[in-house]
Amino acid sequence: MRTLLFLVLVGLLSGTRPIPKEVMDSPPEYFVLEWKEGTRLHHEPTDFFIEIDSFGRQEVLALVDEKKAPILYTADIATPVCADGECKLMNIKFYWTLLGEYAGFDRYPMMPLTKHDHDVFEEEDYQKLHRLLNDDKSPLGRRTIDQLVEKPTMRTVNGVDAISGATITQVKEAVVSGALYSCYTAWHLVHGEIQAQLKANTISVLNKQMLVAMLYSSNDEYQLFALEKFSVPQYQEHYEQIALAFKTSTPLVRSIIAKRLISKYNDAPELQRPFWQAFDKVDSGSRSLLLKAVNNAPNYVFDILSQQLGSMSKNQLKTFLGHLFDKGKMSAEIRNNLLEFANSKNETYSYLVMGFLEESK
Repeated sequence: MRTLLFLVLVGLLSGTRPIPKEVMDSPPEYFVLEWKEGTRLHHEPTDFFIEIDSFGRQEVLALVDEKKAPILYTADIATPVCADGECKLMNIKFYWTLLGEYAGFDRYPMMPLTKHDHDVFEEEDYQKLHRLLNDDKSPLGRRTIDQLVEKPTMRTVNGVDAISGATITQVKEAVVSGALYSCYTAWHLVHGEIQAQLKANTISVLNKQMLVAMLYSSNDEYQLFALEKFSVPQYQEHYEQIALAFKTSTPLVRSIIAKRLISKYNDAPELQRPFWQAFDKVDSGSRSLLLKAVNNAPNYVFDILSQQLGSMSKNQLKTFLGHLFDKGKMSAEIRNNLLEFANSKNETYSYLVMGFLEESK
């Protein structure tokens, strides 16, 4: 009976899915990456497949640009979703980044995703699914489907295993109401073994142009990957973009840059300037990492930081003054900056600087 049911589902699939466009010139409907205007991507086969029970292997394709450089990976997925004794097809087109992370999906308007009682997904449901798939730390990855419902009851209806019960509180707000099984199935398809395979494939064809494109992307995972692979000459060649990432990216990206700042620019001290000038624009953790490197930084750094005392925490200010004391010298400009801060009535830690100035007379 189960085999017959799946054959029926396959039959329903035949002739209903639209033929993919030869050229992809617009972004997926739900997408986490940036899409540059004028992008035109072509489909190329890969050696990778996603195995769907009773449906066999479903091909994963590479989407390449005009220069044959891979930009995304994609797969048209048709999979049965069975719950409460009822089976339906889920038709969806997934996209992955070059690192195998979730990138987005396209729906098929003529074959919408459905919930219990044949209710079709509304726009807010698709948005919720998009957010769920973009969460690689979702509890769905740590639990089996029967652990996601309260007091699950297993039964067999028409030869199909069925699960009934209310969704547990830990995931109830994250999944689409009435579509737990669809959400669970989609999440595990996106975050399965295919991710590592796609990343390994990208690494196997990696070149300088791909790395540079990753750095100039707004995607922090791409930026981190590029920074890990960049040589010292590449750090110096693209210092302006790295400095921009330092100011605008995530704390994790900033921490990697801050930890490597001195070593990557040791023989090019002037290239460090935009990083230190961004001191008051980054998070507290990144500021602390920069201060750890002050003694090995160019002398001009003390001038820059003496103008940004107000952005320092109490401990950071103590650290900076300690470095300044160890340095054993203060320019007239630095002393004036310290004196201005010490005499300010609006600065909470002005007394620390005043005490420092008195001790250093």
